[in-house]
Amino acid sequence: MRKSKTIILLTAAGILGATAVAGASGLTQKVSGLLRSDIHISVNGDAYASLTPVYIDGKAYVPLRDTAGALGYELAWSQQSKQFNLSQKKEEQAPVDQYILNTGVVTEANTDGNLTSLNVMGRGATGGFDWIIAKADKDTVIVDESGAAKTTADLKAGTRVAVEYGPVVALSFPGQSHAAKITILGERLIKEDKVGAVNKTDSGWQVQLGAGTGDEAVSNLVLNVGADTLIVSSMGEPLKAEDIKPGAKVRAFYGPATTRSIPPQSPADMIVVLPADVQ
Repeated sequence: MRKSKTIILLTAAGILGATAVAGASGLTQKVSGLLRSDIHISVNGDAYASLTPVYIDGKAYVPLRDTAGALGYELAWSQQSKQFNLSQKKEEQAPVDQYILNTGVVTEANTDGNLTSLNVMGRGATGGFDWIIAKADKDTVIVDESGAAKTTADLKAGTRVAVEYGPVVALSFPGQSHAAKITILGERLIKEDKVGAVNKTDSGWQVQLGAGTGDEAVSNLVLNVGADTLIVSSMGEPLKAEDIKPGAKVRAFYGPATTRSIPPQSPADMIVVLPADVQ
């Protein structure tokens, strides 16, 4: 941070100098001076009523503590050494703003130069749906769950992440913000297909992708949808499992493990219901 030049202005006729007097330890001298309340002092344009000068032998003296404070210094007195110490004031740290947390899946990742834009859909700290385009750059801390350092090259569609962003978010849809920290939580498989069937089960729902039968059923995928599964439209509108209809096209993020059954099954992390005109 560039330090601004401090200017002291004494409003009086003629040129007045300020000086400091050093004396031998234990030596005192009685002096007399003239208090000039008609002379005003300002620092960088700000008037300081407490800085009323006293003139002694034609020289202007001002209160040391008030002057130090006006110039951005702290004053300390050492009785042992009979010495005043001036030290620059520590800049007050602005309160640390709470970052916004999104735990979700990267649905798209694009890198342009030194900036990587991550389209992240997931849940915010309060559990509601959160959709953010997080901007990762050289200042973004990227680690895995163990704390090992990672890079933007490790971020791609299907990566499950916890993103701390903000506190400033651009007023766009979806919102855009700088990513302060990204923790990689694992990878998810991605499958885009039409829904073949939707069935209610004792533990939730099953959404079958693909409508293959017989030997072709191996290409199908059964997604187990539970309370933690995030279901949204392509515009970020929260949906329920019963809103998914056979024939609808979806993009599912699941796994990464699947069963060896036919068709294979896997827990769904997120299902995005695509527009009807997407084939």
